[in-house]
Amino acid sequence: MLLKTKQVSDELGVNPTTVQRWVKYFDLSCEKNELGHFLFSNETLEELKSIKNDLRRGYSMEKIKSAGKNNSKVAMVSPERFEQRLDRFSVRLEQLERQLDEKANEVITVQVLQHRSELEELVKKVSSLEEKLSELEDHTSIQEAVGQSTGKGKRPWIMSLFSF
Repeated sequence: MLLKTKQVSDELGVNPTTVQRWVKYFDLSCEKNELGHFLFSNETLEELKSIKNDLRRGYSMEKIKSAGKNNSKVAMVSPERFEQRLDRFSVRLEQLERQLDEKANEVITVQVLQHRSELEELVKKVSSLEEKLSELEDHTSIQEAVGQSTGKGKRPWIMSLFSF
């Protein structure tokens, strides 16, 4: 029984143009009708299902095509080689984690130093304000003393601010 492209695409759950593209890319053998439309056998349908599954697993079309030419699926890596790669990956991951920790510590150090500098600047400003306030208080007390000794009833300087 031969299936049309639309039937195959429905069976695979993909677009009909995707089916046509796979047939051309993977050089699948298909019959064509008098209008040049593909007709698929059950064997070709199974090949397309296999291709779809391989793509779902994350294999590239190029890798699937080359594996098909060799009449074997994707080559398996030996357990020893896999463990070597895993060990190298683990070592590299640890190095990256250390570097990340060092960089984070550097950033924190810079931020702490910057905050310290800002705090020192604020302390200087507060000290300066305290000095000016003290001077104003001294000046006010002198004026009050002068006003009391001359007998003039002067208002406190703060009251004069509100009289405007």
